[in-house]
Amino acid sequence: MLKKPIMNTLVQVGGKIITVLLSLVTTAILTRKLGVSVYGSYLLITSVWLLLDSAVDFGSKVIGVKEASSKTTFQRNEVYIQVAWFRCLASLLFFIVGLGVILFWSGFDDLEIEALMALLMIGFTAMAGSLEIIFQTEMRMDLKVWGDIVFPLIFVFFLWFTKEDINLFWVFGVYLVARILSLGLGLGLVNKITNKIKLVSIDKSFLKNFLKETWPMGVYMILFSGYDRAVDSVLIKQMIGVTDLAYYGLAYKIYGNLIQPAYFLINSVFPLMSGKTENKRKLFWQTTGLMFLGALIVAPTIYLLSPVIIEVLAGSEFVASIKILRILLVAMVFAYLGHLVGFTLIAKGKQKLILFIGIISLIVNIGGNLLFIPRFGIVGAAWVTVVTEAVAGLLMVGFLKVNS
Repeated sequence: MLKKPIMNTLVQVGGKIITVLLSLVTTAILTRKLGVSVYGSYLLITSVWLLLDSAVDFGSKVIGVKEASSKTTFQRNEVYIQVAWFRCLASLLFFIVGLGVILFWSGFDDLEIEALMALLMIGFTAMAGSLEIIFQTEMRMDLKVWGDIVFPLIFVFFLWFTKEDINLFWVFGVYLVARILSLGLGLGLVNKITNKIKLVSIDKSFLKNFLKETWPMGVYMILFSGYDRAVDSVLIKQMIGVTDLAYYGLAYKIYGNLIQPAYFLINSVFPLMSGKTENKRKLFWQTTGLMFLGALIVAPTIYLLSPVIIEVLAGSEFVASIKILRILLVAMVFAYLGHLVGFTLIAKGKQKLILFIGIISLIVNIGGNLLFIPRFGIVGAAWVTVVTEAVAGLLMVGFLKVNS
């Protein structure tokens, strides 16, 4: 039952190993060329725009896969196009919202041009997400991996051959070029899966019904992105400064990469959970075993290697990130649990429960950060992340038991 999902997961993990290596090179160059302060500003911009990316998605990727997985080939094509229209309209709306943030939020003072350059990626990222729905539903994540590799590879290429000092405008400009080129590759790879997809006009009835399905998941994803990245970054920057944000952000970037194997596995299994697969209970427990085997291997290994990882990535200037990374490894275990149980609830159509969990988690995260960042700095922020992930994961387990 798990043979094809496992193969998809292994391919994604293999691709992720390459992208992580590219990310490590990128991080090492950026931290050294930008310096602690400017790197902190870079993290602030990317964290805020990740929140907007989640708003653009609005649950459409997860629910799109869920809807398409239960359809015939012809019906799937219609779903793919209409979801792409949905994401296109959402990207236009939140591009306008992003402009408002740049103009009126003081956090971007003196960073307006750089923030605008980063914001320009929002539409192209939405298009890339539409392609991912096709790859995931057709269980061809092996093809998606190529686009994932090309994107950071182009960026590293430009970084590597740039001898002079760089600035944030240059960084986000190259990101934009890399995103456009990788998107072109993705469009070509989609044709290897199907050549039957044809552009059709917007189906207002579909979008209306689709929005009814996505809105609980969409609001949850905005809340999740808020407490996962944006809240921490904004509060750290406002309360204790951009330098501490750089230390925290570097550790959190590594933590984010460590969670990816769990995301890849559940991505591969989710179409089976959402379709007409028999014995879904067995599928759940097999996935659980793989998930926690991964956590048991990754957590202690990274704990021991964290000083070496930080030194190689950013040098002795970022030694404060070591303790933060080690704390976040505890959050990683709960995050693995949250991925597994959360997607299981979504497959059961329990998006509204996920939304409730997101609201509780956001309250815990904001309250905890406001209380502990002034007292304990970024160490307090890291432990608040642990508590937030624990609350979310345990609530999901409780709801899954009730709805089994």
